[in-house]
Amino acid sequence: MIFKKILIISLLCSSVHLRAAFREANSSSLKQSDELVQAFVNGDAKIIGNHFNSMVELIFSERQGIYARGQAEQMLRNFFTENASSTGKFSFKIVHSSPNRDNVQFYIGELNTGKGSFRVTIYMKAQRIHQLRIESND
Repeated sequence: MIFKKILIISLLCSSVHLRAAFREANSSSLKQSDELVQAFVNGDAKIIGNHFNSMVELIFSERQGIYARGQAEQMLRNFFTENASSTGKFSFKIVHSSPNRDNVQFYIGELNTGKGSFRVTIYMKAQRIHQLRIESND
């Protein structure tokens, strides 16, 4: 009987701990997605680059490859420069995001620039961007 009570208490404690860990993981991914949205709005390749894995696959409509973090950040900076709007700001919104499962998450967004509309897909693992795809909607 005492063993059952100890087991039940132990299971309840584990359940509470797991729920707290789940809330914390979801909270940090929401915070991260807000930061990424703001970085795309501002065309801030440095902030987005801070989320890159050491090697990241970049896929643009005309070019793709696997690049080191610094090189990928520079390519993204060039993209923002080439597609700048007159205000220097972009319009970006996330239209779909996956739940964080097994430390893997992805976002699909719409980016409107001075030179057109783009679909942005971000694949993340362990809260690091492993793939960034930017394709023209036009």
